[in-house]
Amino acid sequence: MTMTRDQLESLCIDGFFKMMNARNLDGAMANMADDCEMRIPSSNFTYTGKDALRIHLADFLVNFKAVNFHDFVPAVDPVARRAGIYFTVSMTDNDGEETHMGNCNFFEVNEEGKIFDILIFAAKPLSKGFEVGNSPT
Repeated sequence: MTMTRDQLESLCIDGFFKMMNARNLDGAMANMADDCEMRIPSSNFTYTGKDALRIHLADFLVNFKAVNFHDFVPAVDPVARRAGIYFTVSMTDNDGEETHMGNCNFFEVNEEGKIFDILIFAAKPLSKGFEVGNSPT
């Protein structure tokens, strides 16, 4: 599948980040390939497969009553179907603790236009809301 720069950017920002902001897990998961994988090396978390990723993201939304991904700075390569998105995330957990970070996610998209790989470089190690669904390496 050939994608334009705008389509790739929209898939990552609107199809993932903004879906998570809206707490629309089904909408975000509709953009994931069955064999997708999400990795967060700074915390040693890996979520392998769509089911594991859904479990993780559902738990993430349960643990954080407010999530706001914003201030996106994209760098996309539509030919390779890859995007790097720098962003700010503000999260408030159920105890009222706030976390603010500037992170960068790298996305790869398959021939069908589905996200199959997300590599997350987080500003600091993560724990609460990230353990469930992890496939320890």
